[in-house]
Amino acid sequence: MKLTDSQSKAVKHDNNTIVVACPGSGKTRCLVAKLLHSINEVRGSARKIACITYTNAAVHEIETRLRTYGSSGDEGYCEISTIHAFCLNNILRFFHWRLDEYKDGFKVIPPDCEIYQKIVKEVCSKFDLDSKAKDLFELLNREPNGTPICSHPLTHSSALELWKLLENEKYIDFPNIVYFSLSLLNSHPSISRALSSRFAWILVDEFQDTSALQVEILKCIAAQGKSKFFLVGDPFQSIYGFAGARPDLMDEFASHIKAKSDFPLLGNFRSSSSIIGHAEKLFPREPPMYPSGTNKRIKEKPVYVHTSNAFNAITDYFLPALNDIGIGYGESAILAPWWIKLLHIGRRLREYGIPIVGPGARPYRRSHLFARLAEQVCYYITEPDNNIIPRIEKELFLMIANLEGKANYSVFSYEGRKTVFKLIRIGKKLLNENEAGIDWLNSAAEEFAKILVSDELIPASSSVLIIESVQDMLADMIKNRVDVANLSIHDLGLFANTARNMKLLTMHRAKGREFQAVALLDVHEGKIPHYSAKNQREINESKRLLYVSITRAKKYLLYVTDSENYRDQPSRFLFDGRLGLQPIISID
Repeated sequence: MKLTDSQSKAVKHDNNTIVVACPGSGKTRCLVAKLLHSINEVRGSARKIACITYTNAAVHEIETRLRTYGSSGDEGYCEISTIHAFCLNNILRFFHWRLDEYKDGFKVIPPDCEIYQKIVKEVCSKFDLDSKAKDLFELLNREPNGTPICSHPLTHSSALELWKLLENEKYIDFPNIVYFSLSLLNSHPSISRALSSRFAWILVDEFQDTSALQVEILKCIAAQGKSKFFLVGDPFQSIYGFAGARPDLMDEFASHIKAKSDFPLLGNFRSSSSIIGHAEKLFPREPPMYPSGTNKRIKEKPVYVHTSNAFNAITDYFLPALNDIGIGYGESAILAPWWIKLLHIGRRLREYGIPIVGPGARPYRRSHLFARLAEQVCYYITEPDNNIIPRIEKELFLMIANLEGKANYSVFSYEGRKTVFKLIRIGKKLLNENEAGIDWLNSAAEEFAKILVSDELIPASSSVLIIESVQDMLADMIKNRVDVANLSIHDLGLFANTARNMKLLTMHRAKGREFQAVALLDVHEGKIPHYSAKNQREINESKRLLYVSITRAKKYLLYVTDSENYRDQPSRFLFDGRLGLQPIISID
């Protein structure tokens, strides 16, 4: 694996290390190189390497690179996971019996589970919270002392009520996996000693997004003196303050473990010189970030457009730019601070004939029981690709969890893989028998349910719920004036085929992604920075969110403000001596 001098020096340092990496600097390559280097240290021993990342997508990316660059059997020497999976698999599963709350066992509950949503509705009703508050519960976190971290209009009382109701039913959500793991480490130091003995190195990606709660877990392990740490992050990309992340925690923990820190990665291999210039105006680095990749010679400069509505900016500026530069829809993204804006744009783009994935992409709610599994199977049977198989497994796992209210990990076993191929086989058979997508959905729901019952993954009583969910999807499509008669199986698969679809993402969701072209919508005061930002710390986080959004783009960047709401004014960050942009006025 080819590394820059800075990456190579960081990888070869044989003690606690912190690497500050600018956007597009190859931090994942550096992390994987360190992972491979560390595996060589433990090869033939009983010790392992832990690699903790922020998202499941990052886990998949690192696992893929490990298979590409590593040797056969290397995966047995490492554990690549999110912090939640790390705590679940190494602490909570083995020692939950030491907790009064979960001594008899527990069930992990994801926020998109119907049972979780039902409990959230109950809490909203009790505390008179509006519908917008429902989406905020999945962002809850905790301080090391257990105090809830929540955003308005959620309150500490409503968060504690949610956790009490979950606990009563022996459910545990993601923040409490970490919180109760820390409780176990604090009350039973022998667990920390065992973890430190097991893991020779602990690698942490996106460290700027690590919360104080998570840092305390790392401190417990570090205190045993048997594990070394390799941390990668960028304080300028810290955007999860609402979940307890603080950029200063990087320096605090690095100082705590006496990590060597003089390995900055400042070469950006992703973006053009002009885009990097905009990022540097927002947050100047010393020394500055500089272009290193092939895109540095791209001549297109970022464009700022002010229009009567955001959709016109997409059709009149963004889509023509994609065509002129030769960028496919699947290589582009539209970002906004909040999903509501994307929902309206998405619906209009769908009507306009642009393939999209994200809010407004589907003519039915994605939460319908059978929807996501059906999409992945349709994708596979129309465009076979073995990389889709794990995604089918994941959606089958989630569907069963929603049906049964508990996780069934046998989906990921050999027998579970056999079930997945049965579903694919019957899906292909139904493809030959049904030309219309809605007919395929109805038939597949019935046949898939029979297979799942036969393989003892669901009880027979659950079959009707899968079948009824197709009728709910149909009702949504009729409501959204979709030409149901001409809906094809390929159309259904397209929602899962993200490679061909333009991505619609919130700015937070875009973290860790990159695109050839990016359009930034709703760059208004009250959105960037958010109207609830009450102090300089919160305003700075909004500025970092814009910084992250800008640095997702490789070749083309479009800023958009509009006059749909007369109260919306362009963000201060566009004009206050930072970006200094002048708009192309296009009021229709």
